[in-house]
Amino acid sequence: MRSGWAWMLVGAATVVLALSPALAQEAATTHDLKALAPKDANRTVQRDLLSVLEPVKKIDSGMLRQLRGVGFTTKAFGTEFDGLCRRDTLTLRYAATETAGKPEDAPLRPYGVEAQAWFHVVRLPREASSDARWGEGIWQAKCASVRTSEETDWFAAKDSRTAVQGALMLEAAVEAVRSGRLKAEPCPGIFDPKKSTCEAAILAEGGISKIDSVETCSSDARNLCYVVDLASSTKLTIRGQAPEGSLVPSTITSIAVEQYIIVT
Repeated sequence: MRSGWAWMLVGAATVVLALSPALAQEAATTHDLKALAPKDANRTVQRDLLSVLEPVKKIDSGMLRQLRGVGFTTKAFGTEFDGLCRRDTLTLRYAATETAGKPEDAPLRPYGVEAQAWFHVVRLPREASSDARWGEGIWQAKCASVRTSEETDWFAAKDSRTAVQGALMLEAAVEAVRSGRLKAEPCPGIFDPKKSTCEAAILAEGGISKIDSVETCSSDARNLCYVVDLASSTKLTIRGQAPEGSLVPSTITSIAVEQYIIVT
């Protein structure tokens, strides 16, 4: 029995071979795409999906005996913020169709997908591009050349605005701590003896290149709240304020720090 992955490869090859020369070689307009017959529309969109994905080099089940999913990564592209790049990871989920003596011997079939946006800061922007509504930011040369491998600093966020404003909050908070204007509250124990205070831990880990993820946290309409995970070891909860419509915080009102105990 062919695996779901094998069928996907065969289907992808069939799609590419079946495309007309015009559609296979040229970018189509909205009018062209809307005019496609159902069969051609399906083929075209499947081809376009494959075109933005990096090649899969290996299928690995990791620490599990039975494969649960295969990851894809899109090529890096720009956003509406000049200097902020994005890539998306897509996981194709698999499940066994029947039981077997060993988990690795059970036949598998794909059943669904999961997606996550990731961001890389080439230069931290302060505002959206004036041309963002036309999509020019997507084709930033500085982003097209960014490597999508884990060797490059990528962090997870819900969307590009969350990514930018969370990074700006971190930058402002670290500067406030460095200048002595802001103390960490609450301040639990620090596990690393080389970082004797919470402020020392914040300064040691609080760099843009060390961000793992950014997400918003609950606050009222007049305030901002962001949770920033750093270097797989530190979580900062940063609160502040910004003028209406502005990305850049005008003030940081508090910062709380937690450190994780990493067990190896």
